[in-house]
Amino acid sequence: MFKIRQSKYRHVFCDQPKQDLCHIGFRIATATGEQQYVKASTKYWSVAMFGGGGPLIVGRHDRPGRFEDGTSPILKGHSGTVLDMDWSPFDDSLLATASEDSTIKLWSIPEDWEPTDDKGLGKKGKDFTDVMVDLDGHSKKVTLIRFHPTANNTLLSASADYTVKLWDVESGVSVMSYDECSDLFQDIVWDVRGDTFAASNKDKTVRFIDARTGKCSSTLEKAHEGVKSTKLSFFGESGKVLTTGASKQSGREMKVWDLKMLSKPLQTEAVDTASGALIPIYDQDTSVLYLCGKGDGIIRLYEFEDKDPY
Repeated sequence: MFKIRQSKYRHVFCDQPKQDLCHIGFRIATATGEQQYVKASTKYWSVAMFGGGGPLIVGRHDRPGRFEDGTSPILKGHSGTVLDMDWSPFDDSLLATASEDSTIKLWSIPEDWEPTDDKGLGKKGKDFTDVMVDLDGHSKKVTLIRFHPTANNTLLSASADYTVKLWDVESGVSVMSYDECSDLFQDIVWDVRGDTFAASNKDKTVRFIDARTGKCSSTLEKAHEGVKSTKLSFFGESGKVLTTGASKQSGREMKVWDLKMLSKPLQTEAVDTASGALIPIYDQDTSVLYLCGKGDGIIRLYEFEDKDPY
């Protein structure tokens, strides 16, 4: 008799954190888009603030507490709202930010950065404005950025000018540009080795692009029938990719695809009928997929197994 293996993560749960372990007191930016809103390295976390000039909060994981608006130090350098950000996988202090002002900025957070003190209270400090590198090349707002997973100082960006650019951060120049789309990008993700990146677009097509040549190697037409954003995640080195989106009836769903056969999905899983876009975050060390929905109050966990039913 066929029996599905029980996952060792089936009893995972989360306790609500105590108040003294929370980061509180800040006004988050109201700009909507395709970004994930909050990003973190192993040492810091960051989120865009409400206000003029693209202010950004950078907090420390080991210093929870109350952020004091007007007192605690923030990052300031953009002339427009920060739309996306990413932390380098090679340097816990290196942050890239993308903005409505069409630029990308690189920041190195100083070792003595303390927006809150050891008692969890807002600590007075000077705003940080020292930008390491400015990346100029997009003609409209930059909506998404992703650091390369295996090559240091390499960054990928997507813009409302319908282009995706690959940047050499050290020299500050674009080394590759993909411009064969005529609509907005909804997601860009690297594969585990960084040889290829996938880009989902408002035209409902997912493109797999060679990072060295800038040429599209394969396409996935109409991954999802619905109008919600399509988000992407590679399943490590398995040769499989996940897409999340909406069905024709607007129900949220996710699909597993084989990169060698994109004509039909290996598995389709209906999730629910909520309205927010689903954001997949895959941990390849544990093979656990975290499914987060914009506006949702829960995070769903799935264990990926590289065999049917996945």
